[in-house]
Amino acid sequence: MIRSKRHRIVLPILALAAFAMLAAGCGSDGGSPASGGDSSDGAGAESRRVEDNGRTYTIEDIKATGAKTPKQYDVTDLPGATGAWNALLDQKEYEVRFYSSHSDAVEMGTSWAESVTGEDGIVVGDEVIWEEGAKDRRQCNRSVAHSGCNYTARYGDFVILGNMILMCEGPNSEEALAVCDNMITKFS
Repeated sequence: MIRSKRHRIVLPILALAAFAMLAAGCGSDGGSPASGGDSSDGAGAESRRVEDNGRTYTIEDIKATGAKTPKQYDVTDLPGATGAWNALLDQKEYEVRFYSSHSDAVEMGTSWAESVTGEDGIVVGDEVIWEEGAKDRRQCNRSVAHSGCNYTARYGDFVILGNMILMCEGPNSEEALAVCDNMITKFS
């Protein structure tokens, strides 16, 4: 096979970049929950941050950060949840879900939060598993090519902290987790 001069240069650069990304993904900073401090089972740790800090959070903890809580959702159809709110802090949106315990949040809430966050979050259509507040979980991204709306997930990732699931606005996991950290650092 004949390779051009360009292939001899580009392929080693791509290999080095892939190795660097893999090495960076293997590191651990052991910091805050949103930076990967503790994962409950290690599975999917890069997209989900889980910490049982022994605290039981309430909506009052969210309000104490300075966040506005304009909407409370009906959690009748959200298994195990004791409450859920839309929250706004520093011009970013959050969805906060509360459970009776950390184990309830992990066992009953994880798959429901995963389904609506990240690049593959399901935010429109018949596959949306919890309709309450669904319009708040999506955002319109208009393409230059056409005037229609391409709905994507508003929340790039989430954190499970104590009995709370905190879904945070961001176009990707990294930025969403930084938004989560912004609120978490304000807890007293």
